[in-house]
Amino acid sequence: MFNQHPSSSALHEYIQYLPEVKKYLAELQHQDLWWTTVAMVGKINNENMDSQLLDSIVDTQKEFQSLRDRMIEELVGRYLNQASSEVILKAQAVIDILIRNLFERTADVGFLATDDDLVEFMAKSQVSDAEREFIYRRIVEYVAKYSVYDDVLLVAPDGEVKAKLDLNNPVTHSHDPLIREALATEEDYLEVYRHSDLFPNKPTSLIYAKKIQAQLHGQLRTVGVLCLSFNFEDELQRLFRTLNADNDGYAIMLLDDHGRTLASNDLQHHAIGKQQVKPQGFKRPERQGANMHFATKTNGYQGFYGLPWFGYVTVPNQIAFSDKSSLKEMHVTIPKDSPLYLGALEEMNLKVSTLLLIVILNGKIISLKRDVKAFLPVLDNFQTISIDIQAIFARFIHHIHNVLVKTIQGKVAFSATLAVEVMDRNLYERANDCRWWALNSTFRQLLSQHHQGRELSAAQTQKLCDILSYINKLYTVYTNILLYDSRGKILAVSSPAQSELIGTVIPSPKDASRCLGITDTQKYAVSEFDKTELYDGDYTYVYHAAVKDWENEQRNVGGIALVFDSAPEFDAMLRDTQPKYINAALNEATFSAFVDRNGKVIASTSPHFAKGALLNLPAEVLQAANGKNDTVYWEDNGQPYLVGYKVSEGYREYKNGDGYSNDVIALVFTGI
Repeated sequence: MFNQHPSSSALHEYIQYLPEVKKYLAELQHQDLWWTTVAMVGKINNENMDSQLLDSIVDTQKEFQSLRDRMIEELVGRYLNQASSEVILKAQAVIDILIRNLFERTADVGFLATDDDLVEFMAKSQVSDAEREFIYRRIVEYVAKYSVYDDVLLVAPDGEVKAKLDLNNPVTHSHDPLIREALATEEDYLEVYRHSDLFPNKPTSLIYAKKIQAQLHGQLRTVGVLCLSFNFEDELQRLFRTLNADNDGYAIMLLDDHGRTLASNDLQHHAIGKQQVKPQGFKRPERQGANMHFATKTNGYQGFYGLPWFGYVTVPNQIAFSDKSSLKEMHVTIPKDSPLYLGALEEMNLKVSTLLLIVILNGKIISLKRDVKAFLPVLDNFQTISIDIQAIFARFIHHIHNVLVKTIQGKVAFSATLAVEVMDRNLYERANDCRWWALNSTFRQLLSQHHQGRELSAAQTQKLCDILSYINKLYTVYTNILLYDSRGKILAVSSPAQSELIGTVIPSPKDASRCLGITDTQKYAVSEFDKTELYDGDYTYVYHAAVKDWENEQRNVGGIALVFDSAPEFDAMLRDTQPKYINAALNEATFSAFVDRNGKVIASTSPHFAKGALLNLPAEVLQAANGKNDTVYWEDNGQPYLVGYKVSEGYREYKNGDGYSNDVIALVFTGI
């Protein structure tokens, strides 16, 4: 949040959208006019009055006018900050959340291009119908888990399409230069967004491509290209609904580097391809006629910035400055020692009142000394003006405080929404990973042999560890990935530093047992958020999926366990979505947390709220419905906080009918 002091022209521009400000301004202008009138009457009818007293009346009026102008500017500035803050948050969120999602895709394409079954299929010069059917079912299984894709293609070096997910996609051969570029590049992947003959039914496609290489006759040869088509339109509409759940009228868009619309939540007014702005150079929201608008680049995620896109929001001033009725009235009194308290304005109000009181007292003394009793009614009128002005300014300052509270409410509530959205999206990927990797053919074959009583050789164990290690290097959110057999004995690990675990029993028999009872390749099991030896005795989630018998998918021969690196990952989610204020003291008094339904801390950016601790939160927070987003007033050790909260509601099928129930509440605290 940045401080904005509108120019005089902008001041009048914005006041028209602020009925409360217009009301205060009218009241103060009336008092100013009455002041001038009374002063004129006093001057005309009291020639014997001390001129210094009349000068004091004029000087005090100037102080009043200065305070009036300062308060109007302050209030409009606060409303402007509130409106600007919302525009900035939405624009930044749309690009940053998308980039986080697309970062996962870069790992997906790298891993899937090395999948043994796909590599073997592409390496063959001739394939049977049965082999084609096997690869088709393999791709179907993949997208059933990673549902962000709408198509997957396997393309030979000459452009022939050898396999695809979408049978309605008419492509059989491609001339897209992307294929040639993917075959030639040394980059880990290619990312393009445009029309492609690979997906001719779509006007544009977001494609992740990587060459597929195989060992042929002792040499590594390129045998094709994997192309993943991200379901771009569906993903952006989901994101728009999240970011604009309660605020109709905000047009949210994704723009390309020329400022043209790639996706929009308001296609009627902001069509795809329409030039919106030249997005470079936005430092803060700007006026655009009767609208406010803002464009921003991504902050990136783990060094990934994706394509040169922008998040963009435009909103009519009437809506930007309207009262946010979705935020409940808090009836919060800001303490006098709070960094929010407008002590300087209160002092100015006191100064004007004191000056006027001095004028009145001096006037009465002089009137009595000089026997100018006709001036006493004038002074009585000034006393009435003084009382009225003081009351107006007191209400004025209280109103500015309320606007500050509303602004903080809006920021903590929206930040909580972003935090839980990022968390659900991230953990959705973890559920996908465990289910997909469990289907690895090498895992299934070797664990099936082991299940039949054959001990794994040292070479076979090393092969399993090597595959797990390769996966872990691509998917760095795990500290370890383990394979275990049907008795829970660990057979292989991804982390060489934890190789001593091989041959031991997995330390969560209840979770392993649940996993080994899974009958469906779409199902998975997750541990409670608890301490585990697999994470150095710290709290985390461990994701499990069953490894199926190579000959009989109805039989489980083991499981895979993914140890989520919860400490840095949750910390990054919370810090990346935490609100920013211009007031350093407010930033220092702001922190975020994830808790469960009991108030048990899953993660926190405050050293005072450790993992596993129980927070004494209001029932309305802990018992709130899934998807509920609101704010509450909360005190901890005498420190008052405004707290934004959002209860998780899942992402896509994750936690939505997939059999997994684990409500998490995101909390954002700002001390006042």
